[in-house]
Amino acid sequence: MKLSEALLLILLAAIWGSSFIFMRATVTDFGPVFLITLRVGVASLCLLGFLLLSKNLVEFKRYWKTLFWIGLLNSALPFVLLAYASIFLNAGVVSILNAITPIFTAFIGYMWLKDKMTHLQFLGMFIGLLGVVFLVWDKINWQIHSWLPVIAGVGATLAYGIAANSTKKYLKGVSAMTATAGSLFFATLFLLPLSFFFLPDFSAISALSWSYAIALAVLCTAFAYVIFFRLIQSIGPAKAVSVTFLIPIFSFVWAYLLLGEVVTNRMWLATTVILFGTALVAGVIKKPRSKSQSFF
Repeated sequence: MKLSEALLLILLAAIWGSSFIFMRATVTDFGPVFLITLRVGVASLCLLGFLLLSKNLVEFKRYWKTLFWIGLLNSALPFVLLAYASIFLNAGVVSILNAITPIFTAFIGYMWLKDKMTHLQFLGMFIGLLGVVFLVWDKINWQIHSWLPVIAGVGATLAYGIAANSTKKYLKGVSAMTATAGSLFFATLFLLPLSFFFLPDFSAISALSWSYAIALAVLCTAFAYVIFFRLIQSIGPAKAVSVTFLIPIFSFVWAYLLLGEVVTNRMWLATTVILFGTALVAGVIKKPRSKSQSFF
């Protein structure tokens, strides 16, 4: 990996890490549904030019039905769930929950697409889920409402996993730009009529909240995806998705600087456990091959 590519990867992690801070700072003003409608709507407008290119437009027309469901599962639903979780959980915790996405992606691929998984990858899934339990253990009790934000955060990663495998199965050969611009477009169409039932009190929203919401759409969605596409083309998808391991760290930093959130020892330990498990699932950490033949 070249230095310029490594710097782009770090920049992408910093941008996506800030998305949890922007959501946390604005979700109480806008509400989860309207905030995410604004996010995907503005982002889709930014990427509309790419979608209107002849090649992308042909792909869009051919795969629009699939893109509709990908837009629901990869953008509309998980974004709203993460925004809802951000009302009750701090930004750092939500970013850690988001880091288990590769675990659900691998498991769904194994169950649905019959992708192969090693014993080490299954161990990684178990370790990652233990990290999630440890992370949220002090935030839940026997009352159902305490579980809802955690269920929403985990549900978002499950939706991402289904979307990733659906893209692999049904959008094979479709350009990443078409898939993303098209899915954001349909996510907007899905959420727009729903958002009229959740209109916020616009007079009570500050200019800072508006700026954060626009940054969430333009910087953390449209611009970030452009960087992500470039990394996929230059270093490949496997290395590009390693950005997942850096996002929680940047989220901690931004949360401390912008929101004054305290990063606890539990959060650091849970992050370490979850990312270690995720690294096993993603194949970043592999069992060393023995030079001598083993009889066991």
